[in-house]
Amino acid sequence: MIVICGPLLLELCVRAAFRRGEYYVWKPGTRMRLGIDPKALPGMPSEARFWINRDGERGDDPPPARDDASVYRVLVVGGSAAECYFLDQDASWPGVVQERLLRAENRERLGGRRAHVANLARSGTGPTEAVARVLERIRDRSRCDVILIMAGAADIVNWMRHGTPSEIPDELSTDFLFLQHPEKRFGWHPARLALVELLRRLKQRWSAAEFRREHVGKKLIETRAMRARAEKIKDDTPDPAPMIAAYESGLRRAVEVAKTMSERVLVVRQPWFEKDHTDEENARFWNCGEGYPYSEDVKTYFSMAVTARLMQTLSDVGARICEEAAVEHLDLMPTLDRSLRTYYDFFHFTAEGASDVADAVSEVILKSVQERA
Repeated sequence: MIVICGPLLLELCVRAAFRRGEYYVWKPGTRMRLGIDPKALPGMPSEARFWINRDGERGDDPPPARDDASVYRVLVVGGSAAECYFLDQDASWPGVVQERLLRAENRERLGGRRAHVANLARSGTGPTEAVARVLERIRDRSRCDVILIMAGAADIVNWMRHGTPSEIPDELSTDFLFLQHPEKRFGWHPARLALVELLRRLKQRWSAAEFRREHVGKKLIETRAMRARAEKIKDDTPDPAPMIAAYESGLRRAVEVAKTMSERVLVVRQPWFEKDHTDEENARFWNCGEGYPYSEDVKTYFSMAVTARLMQTLSDVGARICEEAAVEHLDLMPTLDRSLRTYYDFFHFTAEGASDVADAVSEVILKSVQERA
């Protein structure tokens, strides 16, 4: 009887302990090394480290709380443009922001504090509603000096993917937003036991082993070809008011929650690759279709021109929200070079583009710190 009840009791205790756990966008301790496909992403670095620290953030392990007075903490939230999945840890724009702030001359401008940048951005958590929910879940454990929010494109892309509906679907489940969380459901199949999950978490948190992936980004070759052979390219959309309202509601909530967590909030208005595109540039675009090109054959897409108009609308709405909420915002469109040097598709940055973003963001952070001193 003891032989049976002992493991059962231990399983129930572990489940109860997990129920008191935290919400993590990434699984703490995850370490991936990505071999970037050179045909899909020409000009990009051939390899990228994607390391998650013990707090479930992309970045270095955070300094202990007792060092708060000597650390300038930066938190980044948003979607894929801030995640920088195909870029190395240190080449992502949040990683470059940390490098810039750690320079001796800039550390002096921070009052001698050393910077730590934690990146919680993840592809799929880009809609502003998702950003708001993530911040709400981590609010009690996260305190920082500045929160950077970059979001917007996902609201448009998701709306298009669903066929531009008049009602925005809510598909942001806890499982979708957080890869590790206390609401996880366990079962009695060995693979679904809490004890097995405990062993996995311990191994991942304390092991230095890396999971390696090869030919990362190769799917882009297929999705670009899918857009190139589209049966229809639409130059307009139905009334975007529902999508704009959802963006506005989500960003307002995200900003208000961020203000309770940090002395400063900086909304980095997401830029986009707008110009009269060459054939080479057009060949790099793959999203903005009615459907999800990673899992289905999409035949109808929206033009980059209409996408650019919607991005400008959301950028303007974001600026107005920031002004009304008395938080800072940064428009990168006048700053970034509109070329394949900066973007590898319509929304996402190359290493050079990420460096330029980091330069602009770092300067705003440092300038505002000095003005407040």
